[in-house]
Amino acid sequence: MRKSKKILLINSNRFKQPWPVIPFGLCHIAAVSEKAGYEVKVLDLCFSRRPAKDIRKAILTFKPDVVGISIRNIDNGAGFNTQFLISDVRENVVEPLKSIFKGPIVIGGPAVSINPVEILHYLDLNYAIRGDGELSFVKFVDCITNNKIEEITTIKGLVIVKDKEVVANNDPWRVEDLNQIPIVNPGRYINLYYYRKFNSPIQIQTKRGCPLNCVYCTYNKIEGKCYRLKDPKKVVNEIEFLVKETKIDHVEFTDSTFNVPLNHCKEILRELAKRNLKLRLRTMGLNPGAVDEELIELMKQAGFMDVDLGAESGCNITLKTLGKNFSKAEVIRAGKLLQKYNIPTTWYLLLGAPQESILTLQETFDTITKAASKWDLINIGIGIRVYNNAPISKKLKERTKDNFLSPVHYEPEHISLNEVKIYTKWMSLHNDNFFMYDEDENTPTFVLRIGTLIMSIFAREKPIWKLFIVIRKIQRYTGFTFLRKILFWLKHRKTLKKIERELIANKMKKQNSPSLATIH
Repeated sequence: MRKSKKILLINSNRFKQPWPVIPFGLCHIAAVSEKAGYEVKVLDLCFSRRPAKDIRKAILTFKPDVVGISIRNIDNGAGFNTQFLISDVRENVVEPLKSIFKGPIVIGGPAVSINPVEILHYLDLNYAIRGDGELSFVKFVDCITNNKIEEITTIKGLVIVKDKEVVANNDPWRVEDLNQIPIVNPGRYINLYYYRKFNSPIQIQTKRGCPLNCVYCTYNKIEGKCYRLKDPKKVVNEIEFLVKETKIDHVEFTDSTFNVPLNHCKEILRELAKRNLKLRLRTMGLNPGAVDEELIELMKQAGFMDVDLGAESGCNITLKTLGKNFSKAEVIRAGKLLQKYNIPTTWYLLLGAPQESILTLQETFDTITKAASKWDLINIGIGIRVYNNAPISKKLKERTKDNFLSPVHYEPEHISLNEVKIYTKWMSLHNDNFFMYDEDENTPTFVLRIGTLIMSIFAREKPIWKLFIVIRKIQRYTGFTFLRKILFWLKHRKTLKKIERELIANKMKKQNSPSLATIH
């Protein structure tokens, strides 16, 4: 009997904000590979203190024929103070691996789907798979281990670079029927202990693809512009199975837009409510343009503990330049409905868009402070991090030598990103629920663990980010925030005075916007 080939799959993601992400995609690759007859081991480096040592041990003991590396993020996505994460993958994963393993290495994952050629150059590797990886990866392993040289260059989604030359750069392989993808228990391949400790959610996709045209987004390049929908009953079957197997009842829907198409979303929510599973649900992508009362009522019935609302702005000018399919009025309406049904909300803002100005910023701040609850979190990103093939990248081709693998930021025409940052930071010092993504996300791991523990004991049904607002309120009551205001004003008073003069000159209303010239 022919000895089965061995595949080592490595999760290279060690970024833990706002919580460590369970590598579901990699576990799907493992399951499909096993089904095809291969012997598979998954090495999860998320919590590894010495990744090089763990890689060496896995190679020497398992002795794989092929190694696959999943790369989740190019960087942290911030348009200001960007953290470039691929460098960590090169230093702590790829280089130690190449020093001991001389066989074929193939990379995949969301980051690779955006910049496959450039990442291969950066990591000095030969093979990458972009788009849906389930079928492409198994086909690649079959060809590479059986020396099918002629076939390998034709595999959908496969990118090959040799001697700095692109040998193949094939269009992605799209899995047309997502219902055929097997349900996989990640606990079969990785240790879920630490993920449970950090309250990491089970991640569920109800579809792939996105036809929307947000100027900064690459989802429809990674997954395609047409929706491929999972059957609602299969989605809930998957949730029910995973909760039972993993003992994790915290579930996150990771679709780019959870509520589009709206009817498909509602069918899933009705099925969830019918089964009464007693879950703690959340979604990372609620689109304000497809929110009605029935949707929010169904979300409440299904067990949503919090949602991320992709508002991005509270100004119609900015929403239009961002390519959004909704208006300021729809943002406000969505916020009111979420408050009515008492669903805690993280509002996502993206400041520094094309045509952004002091006036559009003030309108956004006025809109959001009125529409959001004081106990909602306002998660603010400064600047657009431009990615390869995002619509906005066409304007900035001359600013990149590696197709935007290295961070490139869009600079608004009417205001500098530095001014956006200073104005927004000043507003955050007056609003306890303003969260500055580029600086506040850098919470030490031990603090995340302590916060998770506190919330699990005293407020299990509340999202962990509530603790951030509590801490900010304590800082205000103890006078710490007052001191921070003084120091910030002294450091940035020239810029703050300039902003105030512009607001006064344009006769903008200052209601709900603190005076920039007065510490109070």
